[in-house]
Amino acid sequence: MKRLSPLPLAVLSATAEPVAVLSLDLSADDRGWQQLLPAGRFRAVDGRPFDVPGNHWYLDADVAANLIALANERVNDLVIDYEHQTLKADENGEPAPASGWFKEMEWREGSGLWIKPKWTPRAAEFIKNGEYKYLSAVFPYDAATGKPLRLHSAALVNRPGIDGMQAVEALAALSLNSQSPSTNPTEHSMSELLKAMLAKLGIAVEEGKEPDQAIVMSALSEVLTAAATAKTLATEVAALKANDGGNTTPDPAKYAPVEVVHQLHAQIAVLSAQGAAGQLDQVIEKAKQEGRIVPAMEGWARELGKKDMAALQAFLDKAQPIAALAAMQTKDKAPDDTADPLATLSADERKVCEATGVSVEDFLKTKKGEA
Repeated sequence: MKRLSPLPLAVLSATAEPVAVLSLDLSADDRGWQQLLPAGRFRAVDGRPFDVPGNHWYLDADVAANLIALANERVNDLVIDYEHQTLKADENGEPAPASGWFKEMEWREGSGLWIKPKWTPRAAEFIKNGEYKYLSAVFPYDAATGKPLRLHSAALVNRPGIDGMQAVEALAALSLNSQSPSTNPTEHSMSELLKAMLAKLGIAVEEGKEPDQAIVMSALSEVLTAAATAKTLATEVAALKANDGGNTTPDPAKYAPVEVVHQLHAQIAVLSAQGAAGQLDQVIEKAKQEGRIVPAMEGWARELGKKDMAALQAFLDKAQPIAALAAMQTKDKAPDDTADPLATLSADERKVCEATGVSVEDFLKTKKGEA
């Protein structure tokens, strides 16, 4: 028979091949449950397992609980075939039809592991007619302790490997010659691969623990979310390229280099400053001609205009033009130095002195251009 595992294989039924097949009578209880493996120490009628110290397999409540838990983790039911054809199909090329399926299991103290098979109509007829009488279980086991590690399958057989088992139960043992009683090499490698994949996603699994369903589903959700985000971004980039005609180089007719923009800003600033200075000169000169400010006020007006042209303009708009001040700008006539200062001031000029607080002497000096 072709070996399916690098570990020892025991198919528990009577056979001349180097496997052990343990078969049980097919008699079911009143609820349809049937014995699959006996409790305690057991072995095949030919003395196997020869690779286990004491030549016995061993099953107790703890071992059975582990077998049940592992089976419940599976999505699919475990198969029951005919004459272990599932194990031989690759070698003989013959089909391996199922005679039934099982997943419900329970431990019964004193009698062993029981299952509740779901027979196919054809198998049910075989059993009813007595054409098949024993059930043979196939399981990997620890060669150091003889404890079954998990259930592989079962089969209807007529040559029982264990004497005294209930009818229509057979057992076959995959004798897994492993140093670790709970590790299947294939499962182990898959577990390590899964851990490595999770590590790439930044998800660490504690040493000695296996990735559970919640961790795997969380990692899968992250992968799907990242894939969806990447797809969305790719779509948006493609749309942007399409809107720009597929060009990645800026159109010189639409965009200007940054250096040019900076130079323009600098030139505008200079021109703006020059323009502001020219405008201030014009405003002050006009104010002087209109008699809105005296020459002594020019420095003040210029400083105000540099800081706030609007404020200067507002002041000038409110200042009343004085004809005497406007006449001072002509310089067509020089004042008479010998005349009485008061006699040379007109009524308007006196009002200016009073309004601005400028002395008569300073005012006359200004009129003569000495200020």
